[in-house]
Amino acid sequence: MKKLDCLFVYPGAPAGKKNLLPIMPAGLLSMAAYLRRHGVSCAIASLPGARRGEFDLPALVRGGGPKLVCIPAHWHRQAAGALALAAKIKKAAPGVKTVLGGYTASYFAADILKEFPAVDFVVRGDGELPLLRLLGALGKGEAAFRQVPNLAWRAARGVRLNPASYAASSDELSDLGVEGLDLVLNRGLAPRRGVCCEDGMFTYVQARGCADACSACGGGREFHRLRCNRKGVAQKTPAAAARDIAALLARGVKRIQLPLDPLPSERFYLELLALLRKKELRPELKIELCGLPSEKLLEAFGAAGGPGSRMTVFAASGSERVRRRNRGRFYTNADLLARLKTAARLYVNVWVTFTTGLPFETAADLGETAGLIRRMRSEL
Repeated sequence: MKKLDCLFVYPGAPAGKKNLLPIMPAGLLSMAAYLRRHGVSCAIASLPGARRGEFDLPALVRGGGPKLVCIPAHWHRQAAGALALAAKIKKAAPGVKTVLGGYTASYFAADILKEFPAVDFVVRGDGELPLLRLLGALGKGEAAFRQVPNLAWRAARGVRLNPASYAASSDELSDLGVEGLDLVLNRGLAPRRGVCCEDGMFTYVQARGCADACSACGGGREFHRLRCNRKGVAQKTPAAAARDIAALLARGVKRIQLPLDPLPSERFYLELLALLRKKELRPELKIELCGLPSEKLLEAFGAAGGPGSRMTVFAASGSERVRRRNRGRFYTNADLLARLKTAARLYVNVWVTFTTGLPFETAADLGETAGLIRRMRSEL
């Protein structure tokens, strides 16, 4: 294969013969596309998405000769796999530099560098500009590393955390499409579990950051403020999202999920659905919501979504007390049931999900959740 400047390798969460997290973080596609636009040769390899015998990783690293291997440590349950992969890469090619990134790596950056010598750097928060600057700083000494935003690294006097001063803007995210898919080395990217697909649906993330601070989410408002220096939400424009969905459909991806609902306003979804309808694009859509959809949004979704489309509402608990204390957007059970009846009248498929083990939940609260589920089944 051709020589690379940068190789992204996603290990997932290996567990014996299984991999518990085959879908790779969506940010890899954006970072790789950003680097390529700035003249950096790069590629992406998803190990859990690979067919049997598709990758010989040591040979891939030695043959591609990358200066930098980027490994996501995003979800906590795949952090061990990321660290093991860094050690494997260092053993195969000791001169290659390794960098970890993602939510978990951002939180534990200093600990990782103190305890795992196979990891050379950690990028905290967004990685597009920091990776570009890091590639330019390699081989130039400590003075150059000090100028890389968001970088955690080993200086002569110990681990140094540069200020997390970079966060990708709405304009930057809107400008980047789905061309990162062209950089994925895995053969046959037809939708399947793995790479960017979960249960056959392509995961399209249209924003970074969140306006909410839900208790069970590690990517909420306060994490982004404290660890990523993100103030507010950076969201693609509806026009950019419609462009990307059109590009995915052209690639043969017909089932698309938008798993992020970062703002209480429905404006983004209403404008996006209107554009999809105008362009006569009818993918099978799944939209995940933190709050309740308005009747207007339900009508727009029913008109724009293709067969099989659905919404998912995260109700958290059937106990209103627990929901109020754990979710960023509160609504009553009566509100939920009324909205579900509206959805049924409009022939919009809505799934409702619940979570057990939330803070402040008691056995009685769990009983309320079971009771609400019974009401939903009997009244809808």
